[in-house]
Amino acid sequence: MRDEVRQSVGVFDCVVTSRMCATLDGAAIHPVYSTFWLCYHAEVASRRAIEAFFDPGENAVGGSLSIDHKAMCAVGDTVRIQATVCDVSARKIVCRIEAYSSKGLIATGEQTQILLPQSRIDALVEEAYKF
Repeated sequence: MRDEVRQSVGVFDCVVTSRMCATLDGAAIHPVYSTFWLCYHAEVASRRAIEAFFDPGENAVGGSLSIDHKAMCAVGDTVRIQATVCDVSARKIVCRIEAYSSKGLIATGEQTQILLPQSRIDALVEEAYKF
């Protein structure tokens, strides 16, 4: 991982659609941006923050995600999720997550990715498919 990754920022912008509303087993629960989609979009922003900095032959896998969903966001509103690299060690890259809508801050959190050689990830994927 190239050292320039430190303090890198990844951004994900979207307009909330009805598809992103809170549902359970196909049934609508609340007509607002769901925590599920917030988490997915935080993962995308985090990956965008680090992807350009991999050395040849390396990659990363998700290690953890923690989100504090603080406020609701309506369908049609715009969400911006920003992932800022805040800690880099030999194998871990941590991003601080902040999500905003037109009304202000809607979420904070942290996402960790584990840096590995691509060959190790390939071996782990292969092992996962052995039954």
